[in-house]
Amino acid sequence: MATGPAWAAGVRAEVVSAAQAYLGTPYRLAYGWTCGRAAVDCECLNRHAIWDGTYAATGRGLQLNYWLQGQINQGRRTTSPRPGDLIFWDTDPHDGIRYGGDLDHTGVYVGNNRAIDANAYYGYVKYDSITLGGTEPDPIFVDVLTPNGY
Repeated sequence: MATGPAWAAGVRAEVVSAAQAYLGTPYRLAYGWTCGRAAVDCECLNRHAIWDGTYAATGRGLQLNYWLQGQINQGRRTTSPRPGDLIFWDTDPHDGIRYGGDLDHTGVYVGNNRAIDANAYYGYVKYDSITLGGTEPDPIFVDVLTPNGY
């Protein structure tokens, strides 16, 4: 398999393209491995975008865990996000656990301070700012591609 910066950028571009293919898809909460493709929740969107993008670019897809903390654990946190990284928010101010295991929302970072997420509030997959319109000023970014050989 090829390697190097140009190859990695191509993989990341395919992940972003895969996430974009879900724009407008209805939101549907799914648990565990039950998510489909006709309607997705935020974890499912990540799983499909990473699998579809890595498969399109390399012929081997990266399978993400089905829950948010598991997806975080498959990568490494980064303060310099690149397109194709995952973004996580703690949107519940009342749960008392700031990124300590009770994350509430996730999406795919696409660059230019934008993400694509399956948004329950709006009911579909859409572009969002990395701060969810200013409500979440400190998201975390996780690179799952580089640590897994992409």
